[in-house]
Amino acid sequence: MADPTTFAYNLLRAIQSRIELTQNAILHGSPKDMESYRHLVGELQGLEFTEREIKDLLQATEKEDD
Repeated sequence: MADPTTFAYNLLRAIQSRIELTQNAILHGSPKDMESYRHLVGELQGLEFTEREIKDLLQATEKEDD
């Protein structure tokens, strides 16, 4: 089993990949209607929030290790 930091970085990469896919879906007209658009924007906001939280936690962990 991977250590927690490795797990966090792997999770962060997966989230960043999903952010990119969601952004591309929005930019390239994937939403069929306003409801689909709002769903994608909500998903993107949640992913970006999660990305920031994980980055902040990793940064705090790295500062503790120094």
